[in-house]
Order: sequence, then C-alpha cells, then structure tokens
Amino acid sequence: METQTRKITIDTAALFTGRTVGLLIGVVRLNYLATYLGVANFGVMNFAVYFTSLFQPLFELGLSQIVTRDLARDPSRTTSVLGNVLVLKVLVVGAAAIVIALAMVFSGFDRTTSVAIMLTTGALAINGLSSVFLAALQAHRKMVFVSVVNIINDLTLSFAIIILLPAAPVVSTPLILSMAVAVLNLGVLALLSARLFGQPVLRAELAAWKSFLREGMQIAVASLGVSIYVFIGPSILRYTRGDVEVGLFSAGYKFISIFTLLPATVNQVVFPIYSAFFGDAHHKLEKALSDTLRVLALLAIPLAAGTAILASKIFLLVYTRQYDPGIVVLQLMVMGNIFGFMDWVLAAFLLAGRRQLFLMKLSVATGLGVFLGGMVLIPRFGFVTLPMLSIATELTLFLFQMREVHRMGYHPLHPSALLKPMLGALVMSGVLLIAWSWSIFILVPMGALVYFVAIIILRGFGEQERKILQAILNRIPGVYRP
Repeated sequence: METQTRKITIDTAALFTGRTVGLLIGVVRLNYLATYLGVANFGVMNFAVYFTSLFQPLFELGLSQIVTRDLARDPSRTTSVLGNVLVLKVLVVGAAAIVIALAMVFSGFDRTTSVAIMLTTGALAINGLSSVFLAALQAHRKMVFVSVVNIINDLTLSFAIIILLPAAPVVSTPLILSMAVAVLNLGVLALLSARLFGQPVLRAELAAWKSFLREGMQIAVASLGVSIYVFIGPSILRYTRGDVEVGLFSAGYKFISIFTLLPATVNQVVFPIYSAFFGDAHHKLEKALSDTLRVLALLAIPLAAGTAILASKIFLLVYTRQYDPGIVVLQLMVMGNIFGFMDWVLAAFLLAGRRQLFLMKLSVATGLGVFLGGMVLIPRFGFVTLPMLSIATELTLFLFQMREVHRMGYHPLHPSALLKPMLGALVMSGVLLIAWSWSIFILVPMGALVYFVAIIILRGFGEQERKILQAILNRIPGVYRP
C-alpha cells in the first residue's frame, strides 16, 4: 500500500512540475514586464498588487481552508458544501471589493494607480471564487488536475503578455490580461469540479454560514496579519519613497515570490493529509511533518546559498542594468526563505490541528511589529529595509510556530535536518565561487549536481527519498542495482 510520505512526494512532484513549467515561461514574462513598463510603471503595477493584497483576507475569510479541512475528513459532502460556500463567497468578495474601492478613494491615488488597483481587485475577486473549487480539488487529492490548471493559467497569461504588451506597453495591459485569465480559470475549475464531483447544490444555509464565518474569522484575522507583514512594507515604501524604489524592490522580490511556489505547493499537498491525520491517525503526524520539513530544508538551504552567489547573473537574464540596485533584495530575502519555506508547513500543521487562534495572535503581533519597524526605518533607509524586515519576520515565525508544535507534543525537526544541507550547500558554494566567471547555464546544473553528490555522501536523504531515487535508477538501463 502506498505510504502517506510517498503520496506527499508524488502529489508535490505533480504540482511542482506544473509550477515549474509556468515558472520557465514566467521568467520570460517578467522580462517583458520589466523591459516594456520601465522601473516606475513596474513599481506602479506591483504596488497595485501589494495594496490589494493587504485586503486579500477579506476575499477569503478562511473559507477555503475550512472547505479543504472538512472535505478531507468527509468527502461525501462535497456538492452541498461547495454550493453553500459559493453563494456565501459571492457576497464576501463583493463586500471586499467595496472596501478596497473606499480605501482607494480615501488614499487619493493618481489615475494610473487607481485603474491598476481596480483591475487587480477584479482579478482578486474572481480568484476568490476559484479558490473554493481549488479547495475541493485539494481535499480530494486531485493534484494532477490542479497542476494542469496551473500550467494552463501560466502559459495563457505569459503568452498573452509576450504578444500584446509590446503593442500596448502600459500598466493596464498586463492587469487586464490577468483579469481575463482569472475568468477563464474560474470557468475551467467550475467545469472540472462538476465533472469530478457533480454540480454544486447552490443554496444559502444561514446556520452553516454562521458556523463557517465563526471558525473562519480567526483564520481570516491570522491571514490579515500575514498580509500586513508581507505587503505593508512595499506600501509604506511607495508612500514615502515613490514608485521607482517600489520597482527596484519588486525586481528582487519577484524571484522570491516565484521561489515560494515550492512551499505553497507542498502546503497544498500536506494540509488535507494533516487534517485527516488529526482526525484519526495522530501517530502518523510527527513522521509526516518531519519528512516534509526535512525535504524543504534539503531544497531551501542550497537554493538560498546558490541564489545569493549568482544573484547578479540571474538579474542579467531578466532585467536591464537600471534594476541592478534590486540585487541586494534578492540576496537578502532568499536567506530568509530557509525558515520561510518551513513556516508555510508549520502553519498548515497548526491550522489542521485547530490552532487558528494561536496563528491569529502570532500573525497580528508580527504584522504590527513589521508595520512599526517599517514606519521608522523605511522612510530613512528605503527599499533595502524590506529584506531585513523579511528575514526577521521569517525567523520569528519559525521560532514561535516550532515552540507551539513542541507544546502540542511533537518534535519533528532533528538538528541534522539542517546541518547536512548546510554542509552540502557549503561545498556547492565553494565550487560556484571558484567557477563564478562561467556561464550561469553551466553553473546552475553544476552546482545542483555537486550538492546532490554531497548530500548522498553525507547521508542527508531520508528513507523515502532513497526509495524514490532507487526506483528511478532501476528504470535506467545499465545502472548498477545493489
């Protein structure tokens, strides 16, 4: 029988494959956006995303997480829960859009920024409805379907921008295209859900809504704290330093947002598993969490080291020289990703264990700290403040979330899970520094190979990864099989 760890690995691979395909074409898309919009308009476009993302929890109110958790425990309720939550979601996203519109009016933005915010809000509202269908697919472990949908979205948006942006190089072009792709995505997910689970039974059950909102409100407040500590810094930067510095920060941050596709993908996979285990298999929880954290450490540590060393070469692939000041953003923020990757999974574990009140308090306190620190430091030091705040945030979240996991009686992270990847990354870094003058297209695969060999020598792979690697080797003709 297939083990849960193996299932986690396979589901993650399916999702990450889809994300990787989108990533490759997305890098080209990023090049077009940065080149044709210029630093200032690139900053305007990204500020619209940062500003609306501050209100993103209002579009969710924790409903998607609750749908995933409940359906993972009782899949037979899919059509009734979907229909009920969809009707509620229409009201929720409508109210959230009004809140953003009022905030925009009172902020007194110029016309270009206001239009960008309105278009981004439209896409956010549509994606808020799509998230309900994604939650059902996640609960049913239909990760291949989710992967295919992700590929379709990324390819469609990227090709549309590559084709149309040169003809209309203004901020609204990519945002209109994003909104159109969001509509397409909603339609695809609705049809897919109907085919897999049946038509949702649309109805308004006030008692169920009250239960959803009562439980989801703590998740929503926690998400609000997350939105604050992630997006308040760029918003303060725009108000105090202008669009150009937002553009420079965004140049580095865009790569970080791409890297977080990995923990986000893992999160999608493990959350329904943790939810099911908390229901009837507590004895499996610690191993599932330990395996996930170990794999993320194996990936995050070399990614951080390699990216910090090769950051300037990475920038040259995508941006013009006017974006070079943003290199330091990438170099610093990627170091915070070492803990940030694991923060995603720890939060999923705690949420599955109904620790949403703890997550709410932690995220709100962290968000308040970032806001106060940003108000003091950003006006003085500019965009370089943001990656420092990010590192402090990720480390703080890791320490407090890990302490809460320990208080629950679980001890999932052995020191060797960090030490061995660090030693492997150190060896890889030495090779990259020695050969730094070589092409990045040689350095990246070479660095990955050196790290892979170092981890094998250090015995850094767990039992499950070794079994998968052996299965792959067994399929290669002529390879020695012990």
